[in-house]
Amino acid sequence: MSHKSSLRYVIVLFVLSLFLSLSVNPVQAEVKIKFWHAMSGNRIDLLKGLAEDFNKTHPGITVESQYVGSYNETLNKTIASVKAGNPPHIFQLYEIGTRGMIDGGMIMPIGDIAKPGEVDWEDYVDAVMSYYKVDGKLYSMPFNSSTPILFYNKTAFKKAGLDANKPPDTWSQVRVMGKKIMDSGAAEAGITWNMHCWYFEQWHAVQNAMLVDQENGREGRARKVLFDGSAGVNIVKWWTGLEKDKIFLNTGRGWSNHRKAFISGQAAMMISSTSDVTQMTNAFNQKGWDLGTGFLPRPDAVPRQGVIIGGGTLWMTKDHPQEELKAAWEYLKWISMPKQQVIWHKGTGYFPIRKSAMKLLEKEGWFNKFPNYKVAFDQLLETKTSLSTSGALIGVFPQLRDAVQSGIEKVYEGKATPEAALKEAAQKINKDLENYNSLFK
Repeated sequence: MSHKSSLRYVIVLFVLSLFLSLSVNPVQAEVKIKFWHAMSGNRIDLLKGLAEDFNKTHPGITVESQYVGSYNETLNKTIASVKAGNPPHIFQLYEIGTRGMIDGGMIMPIGDIAKPGEVDWEDYVDAVMSYYKVDGKLYSMPFNSSTPILFYNKTAFKKAGLDANKPPDTWSQVRVMGKKIMDSGAAEAGITWNMHCWYFEQWHAVQNAMLVDQENGREGRARKVLFDGSAGVNIVKWWTGLEKDKIFLNTGRGWSNHRKAFISGQAAMMISSTSDVTQMTNAFNQKGWDLGTGFLPRPDAVPRQGVIIGGGTLWMTKDHPQEELKAAWEYLKWISMPKQQVIWHKGTGYFPIRKSAMKLLEKEGWFNKFPNYKVAFDQLLETKTSLSTSGALIGVFPQLRDAVQSGIEKVYEGKATPEAALKEAAQKINKDLENYNSLFK
């Protein structure tokens, strides 16, 4: 064979091998996934960083993480984008949106895309799974789960002559300790939390009481509210009674003023989300104060039942090309894995949704070093799974929250008794439920 023939032969073999390699492993077009979320502040960069880590380890998929506003704003923008034909593949929504999402017809249930044995669902915290499962099917991927806990200023407790290692466990203890703190001059107010129906819902669960009929909306669409019963009246009487006696500092609606009052030392105790642990820890370190955490205080005569998970969850929208749905599902699986859940927990205070993530934290001594993070886990793990603690499913949940909040504000202002305020709110929401349910007849 001549030199030219030999060279030609080598070139032909090279071209043929290149053709065959391209045939076996064709170059795939990059799949872009839009992820819209409602996490503000430093959590924007945290979620962006997680998406970038995923992109580096998953060639061919690019997840674009974008903050689009509050939960309500994220929902409204997602609905608008669905109508316009360009929805995000993944969006974040508060836990109370579950019934509306199931009924709305715009989502792809996780239970319909997950293959049997693909995910170890037994590794997920029971209380989390029980909320997002409806009729045995998982509809969304749990992500940023939280519960309300008590935060307290140990430094102020010591100044008031209280045991800094024993926060109040009951409503009466909150009142007694709060008054002692005020009388001693350790703080202007005993306790604060923001005007939000979430606490009203939690104290229902603590009493093993349900918000609505139809087994808390889990045996069918709710038709009538139950929150105007004795459990609800007891909550409002205690809440507004503390405010009347100035033990409770009323900071109004929103999620900033009660935090500011606690961080400034104006109030010695605060009830808020577990997701505030990191922020409160950093703030107290700067002040040189000692921070403590405890379970959500309960009514004195009621054995503790537990709490309902709050926070948000991740939903997939349907009607995307199959390769995009698969890519979105890959990201949902990845972000819920133990390593990512540990990163998310440390950066926020939201508790990991997987038991194995908790074990990783325990193994590295995280809770020994930062015990205030562990209270949320202990409270959740001690929760007794029931229809009450699994949380209500209500198609008009945002309206319910607003009606209850407005009712409590009327009691603050002396315009209604707890009984009358809740009865008025119940009448309004019962009408809203009737209108909602009429859409499905």
